Amino acid sequence: MKRIFFWVPWVFANILLLLSCGVPYSLVTERHVTSPENFAVDLPQGWRQHNLSSDPLQGFTAMLEKRRKLSWDVIRLTRDGLLLQQICIGRIPVTDELPNTKRKLTQQMIPLEAAEVISDDIRSNSNLTHQQIIEDVPATVGGYPGFKLHYTYRAEDRLKIEGLFYGAIVGPSLYYVLYEAPAQHYFNKDLQVFDKTASSFQILKGAS
Repeated sequence: MKRIFFWVPWVFANILLLLSCGVPYSLVTERHVTSPENFAVDLPQGWRQHNLSSDPLQGFTAMLEKRRKLSWDVIRLTRDGLLLQQICIGRIPVTDELPNTKRKLTQQMIPLEAAEVISDDIRSNSNLTHQQIIEDVPATVGGYPGFKLHYTYRAEDRLKIEGLFYGAIVGPSLYYVLYEAPAQHYFNKDLQVFDKTASSFQILKGAS
Protein backbone atom coordinates (compact mmCIF):
# COMPACT_ATOMS: atom_id res chain seq x y z
CA MET A 1 0.00 0.00 0.00
CA LYS A 2 2.85 2.41 0.69
CA ARG A 3 4.03 2.14 -2.91
CA ILE A 4 0.57 3.11 -4.14
CA PHE A 5 0.40 6.00 -1.66
CA PHE A 6 3.58 7.55 -2.96
CA TRP A 7 3.15 6.81 -6.66
CA VAL A 8 -0.47 7.75 -7.39
CA PRO A 9 -0.40 11.48 -6.45
CA TRP A 10 3.12 11.78 -7.82
CA VAL A 11 2.24 10.46 -11.29
CA PHE A 12 -1.07 12.33 -11.35
CA ALA A 13 0.72 15.58 -10.59
CA ASN A 14 3.05 15.10 -13.55
CA ILE A 15 0.15 14.38 -15.91
CA LEU A 16 -1.62 17.50 -14.65
CA LEU A 17 1.52 19.53 -15.23
CA LEU A 18 1.79 18.52 -18.89
CA LEU A 19 -1.92 18.96 -19.60
CA SER A 20 -2.46 22.29 -17.89
CA CYS A 21 0.86 24.06 -18.30
CA GLY A 22 1.84 24.13 -21.93
CA VAL A 23 3.66 27.45 -21.53
CA PRO A 24 6.85 26.23 -19.83
CA TYR A 25 7.31 23.39 -22.32
CA SER A 26 8.19 23.59 -26.00
CA LEU A 27 8.91 20.82 -28.49
CA VAL A 28 12.60 20.60 -29.33
CA THR A 29 14.22 20.72 -32.75
CA GLU A 30 16.63 17.92 -33.62
CA ARG A 31 19.90 19.88 -33.69
CA HIS A 32 20.77 22.42 -31.04
CA VAL A 33 23.83 24.67 -31.16
CA THR A 34 24.45 27.27 -28.47
CA SER A 35 26.93 30.00 -29.30
CA PRO A 36 27.45 31.50 -25.81
CA GLU A 37 27.87 28.07 -24.20
CA ASN A 38 29.86 26.59 -27.09
CA PHE A 39 28.27 23.18 -27.46
CA ALA A 40 26.13 21.31 -29.95
CA VAL A 41 23.84 18.33 -29.41
CA ASP A 42 21.18 16.30 -31.21
CA LEU A 43 17.97 16.43 -29.17
CA PRO A 44 15.45 13.55 -29.07
CA GLN A 45 12.35 13.89 -31.20
CA GLY A 46 9.07 14.25 -29.33
CA TRP A 47 10.68 15.53 -26.16
CA ARG A 48 9.91 18.93 -24.64
CA GLN A 49 12.21 21.59 -23.29
CA HIS A 50 11.35 23.05 -19.90
CA ASN A 51 11.64 26.80 -19.36
CA LEU A 52 12.06 27.46 -15.64
CA SER A 53 11.36 31.19 -15.87
CA SER A 54 7.89 30.71 -17.39
CA ASP A 55 6.73 27.82 -15.22
CA PRO A 56 3.61 28.87 -13.25
CA LEU A 57 3.73 25.76 -11.04
CA GLN A 58 6.88 26.19 -9.01
CA GLY A 59 6.16 23.25 -6.71
CA PHE A 60 7.71 20.72 -9.07
CA THR A 61 10.77 22.78 -9.84
CA ALA A 62 11.21 23.57 -6.14
CA MET A 63 11.25 19.84 -5.50
CA LEU A 64 13.83 19.29 -8.23
CA GLU A 65 15.92 22.21 -6.96
CA LYS A 66 16.40 20.34 -3.70
CA ARG A 67 17.93 17.47 -5.64
CA ARG A 68 20.29 19.52 -7.81
CA LYS A 69 20.91 23.14 -8.81
CA LEU A 70 18.82 23.84 -11.90
CA SER A 71 20.26 27.23 -12.85
CA TRP A 72 23.32 25.63 -14.49
CA ASP A 73 21.09 23.83 -17.02
CA VAL A 74 21.14 25.33 -20.50
CA ILE A 75 18.76 22.63 -21.75
CA ARG A 76 16.30 20.64 -19.62
CA LEU A 77 14.24 18.03 -21.45
CA THR A 78 11.44 15.64 -20.56
CA ARG A 79 8.97 13.49 -22.41
CA ASP A 80 6.35 12.71 -19.74
CA GLY A 81 7.15 15.22 -16.97
CA LEU A 82 10.25 16.34 -15.08
CA LEU A 83 9.61 13.97 -12.19
CA LEU A 84 9.36 11.02 -14.56
CA GLN A 85 12.50 11.65 -16.59
CA GLN A 86 14.83 14.51 -17.41
CA ILE A 87 17.86 15.02 -19.60
CA CYS A 88 19.85 18.11 -18.64
CA ILE A 89 22.76 19.69 -20.47
CA GLY A 90 24.72 22.63 -19.15
CA ARG A 91 27.93 23.90 -17.67
CA ILE A 92 29.16 24.79 -14.20
CA PRO A 93 31.68 27.65 -13.97
CA VAL A 94 34.60 26.33 -11.93
CA THR A 95 34.47 29.54 -9.90
CA ASP A 96 30.95 28.72 -8.64
CA GLU A 97 30.46 27.07 -5.27
CA LEU A 98 28.66 23.75 -5.37
CA PRO A 99 25.54 23.70 -3.16
CA ASN A 100 26.30 20.69 -0.96
CA THR A 101 30.06 20.30 -0.61
CA LYS A 102 32.93 22.51 0.47
CA ARG A 103 35.14 20.97 -2.18
CA LYS A 104 35.72 23.12 -5.23
CA LEU A 105 36.28 22.56 -8.91
CA THR A 106 39.38 24.00 -10.56
CA GLN A 107 40.32 24.43 -14.20
CA GLN A 108 43.46 22.31 -13.68
CA MET A 109 41.64 19.25 -12.33
CA ILE A 110 41.99 15.92 -14.07
CA PRO A 111 38.70 14.07 -14.73
CA LEU A 112 39.14 11.75 -11.74
CA GLU A 113 39.43 14.71 -9.37
CA ALA A 114 36.41 16.48 -10.89
CA ALA A 115 34.37 13.27 -10.55
CA GLU A 116 35.25 13.09 -6.87
CA VAL A 117 33.97 16.64 -6.31
CA ILE A 118 30.64 15.97 -8.07
CA SER A 119 30.30 12.66 -6.21
CA ASP A 120 30.86 14.43 -2.89
CA ASP A 121 28.22 17.01 -3.78
CA ILE A 122 25.69 14.21 -4.40
CA ARG A 123 26.59 12.40 -1.18
CA SER A 124 26.48 15.61 0.88
CA ASN A 125 23.00 16.69 -0.20
CA SER A 126 20.96 16.73 3.02
CA ASN A 127 17.68 16.68 1.05
CA LEU A 128 18.49 13.18 -0.24
CA THR A 129 18.98 9.83 1.45
CA HIS A 130 20.68 6.53 0.59
CA GLN A 131 23.01 8.17 -1.92
CA GLN A 132 25.22 5.63 -3.65
CA ILE A 133 27.82 6.01 -6.38
CA ILE A 134 27.53 2.82 -8.43
CA GLU A 135 30.17 3.62 -11.03
CA ASP A 136 32.87 6.25 -11.44
CA VAL A 137 34.85 5.74 -14.64
CA PRO A 138 36.71 7.78 -17.28
CA ALA A 139 34.69 8.78 -20.35
CA THR A 140 35.00 10.97 -23.40
CA VAL A 141 32.53 13.83 -23.05
CA GLY A 142 31.91 16.15 -25.96
CA GLY A 143 35.22 15.14 -27.52
CA TYR A 144 37.26 15.80 -24.36
CA PRO A 145 38.59 13.59 -21.53
CA GLY A 146 35.99 13.41 -18.81
CA PHE A 147 34.16 11.09 -16.46
CA LYS A 148 30.94 9.16 -16.04
CA LEU A 149 29.09 8.82 -12.73
CA HIS A 150 26.29 6.31 -12.24
CA TYR A 151 24.43 6.91 -8.98
CA THR A 152 21.21 6.40 -7.07
CA TYR A 153 19.46 8.18 -4.22
CA ARG A 154 16.08 8.43 -2.55
CA ALA A 155 14.26 11.73 -2.97
CA GLU A 156 12.06 13.54 -0.46
CA ASP A 157 9.07 11.42 -1.53
CA ARG A 158 11.17 8.28 -0.80
CA LEU A 159 11.23 7.37 -4.46
CA LYS A 160 14.49 5.82 -5.65
CA ILE A 161 16.08 7.89 -8.41
CA GLU A 162 18.80 6.60 -10.72
CA GLY A 163 21.11 8.96 -12.57
CA LEU A 164 23.99 9.29 -15.01
CA PHE A 165 26.30 12.31 -15.04
CA TYR A 166 28.85 12.80 -17.82
CA GLY A 167 31.23 15.68 -17.17
CA ALA A 168 34.40 17.27 -18.55
CA ILE A 169 36.26 20.40 -17.55
CA VAL A 170 37.04 22.45 -20.63
CA GLY A 171 38.35 25.97 -20.15
CA PRO A 172 36.63 27.68 -17.20
CA SER A 173 33.61 25.36 -17.05
CA LEU A 174 32.59 21.81 -16.25
CA TYR A 175 30.31 20.76 -19.12
CA TYR A 176 27.80 18.04 -18.28
CA VAL A 177 25.10 15.84 -19.75
CA LEU A 178 22.84 14.36 -17.08
CA TYR A 179 19.96 11.89 -16.98
CA GLU A 180 17.71 11.13 -14.01
CA ALA A 181 14.57 9.04 -13.70
CA PRO A 182 12.88 6.75 -11.17
CA ALA A 183 14.95 3.59 -10.91
CA GLN A 184 11.89 1.39 -11.33
CA HIS A 185 10.72 1.26 -14.96
CA TYR A 186 11.47 4.80 -16.15
CA PHE A 187 15.28 4.80 -15.99
CA ASN A 188 15.72 1.86 -18.35
CA LYS A 189 12.77 2.95 -20.51
CA ASP A 190 14.55 6.06 -21.82
CA LEU A 191 18.17 5.03 -21.30
CA GLN A 192 18.81 4.44 -25.02
CA VAL A 193 17.42 7.87 -25.85
CA PHE A 194 19.80 9.44 -23.36
CA ASP A 195 22.77 7.43 -24.61
CA LYS A 196 22.11 8.67 -28.15
CA THR A 197 21.80 12.26 -26.95
CA ALA A 198 24.97 12.05 -24.85
CA SER A 199 26.91 10.52 -27.74
CA SER A 200 25.95 13.42 -30.01
CA PHE A 201 27.08 16.06 -27.51
CA GLN A 202 30.05 18.09 -28.74
CA ILE A 203 31.95 20.83 -26.93
CA LEU A 204 33.00 23.38 -29.53
CA LYS A 205 36.50 24.80 -29.82
CA GLY A 206 35.52 28.20 -28.49
CA ALA A 207 34.89 26.66 -25.07
CA SER A 208 38.60 26.42 -24.27
